Amino acid sequence: MTHVELAKVEERYGGQLLFSVRFIGNDIRMELPVAIKDEGAIASNETSALRSALGLVEEMGASIKARLGVEHQIP
Repeated sequence: MTHVELAKVEERYGGQLLFSVRFIGNDIRMELPVAIKDEGAIASNETSALRSALGLVEEMGASIKARLGVEHQIP
């Protein structure tokens, strides 16, 4: 199972926060920078950052599955 770590990296101009979301698995490590608008509470900010990362990862998964499907049809 992949382990997920979340760390706030910096506060940016205009009320933005930059988080680093790290995914650590047996054979892979991936890190995504996620910028969100500061919601004023640590828990809300972390939830927003994780939701943003989840949305991106789901889109990536769909794109990878589509590409693999195309590759498997072409000899």
